[in-house]
Amino acid sequence: MSVQTHILATPSVRFRREEHAFIVELAREADIRLGALLVRPSRRDVVVRGRRERLEPRVMQVLVALVRANGGVVSRDELIDSCWGGRIVGEDAIYRCIVRLRRIAEMLDGAFCIETIARVGYRLMRADVCANGGEPPPRGWPRRLVDAVARLGGRFQSLRP
Repeated sequence: MSVQTHILATPSVRFRREEHAFIVELAREADIRLGALLVRPSRRDVVVRGRRERLEPRVMQVLVALVRANGGVVSRDELIDSCWGGRIVGEDAIYRCIVRLRRIAEMLDGAFCIETIARVGYRLMRADVCANGGEPPPRGWPRRLVDAVARLGGRFQSLRP
């Protein structure tokens, strides 16, 4: 009897896990604004201050999945479900996409950064959050001041009154 219960419970666990993973279909994704960065999934390009970079389809899917998390951590399993359709892929496939995105971020003057959370997953952050060590900027700061501090690589805590 307990074996049958286990067999019946297994699909519901899979259903719950897949329920949260939405497959990234680039052609159907709307453009995304991330600070000064414009992500256009359907065209597979990112634009910041007039500079444009074209991304490989899988790399763009990973970027969209990270952006959808809105600053939250995305596990490797969630990336596999949403970007590879649940197919079995090695760690190196995910790592290659993350490395490519980090290079793109550097080329685009640090428009975003990706934090690795050991044994958990990855988190994408806007430039102003990256500059502040992962914390959002203080409330009430003008957007231009936040952007200027982020470009200078400063931390917001040291500038608080």
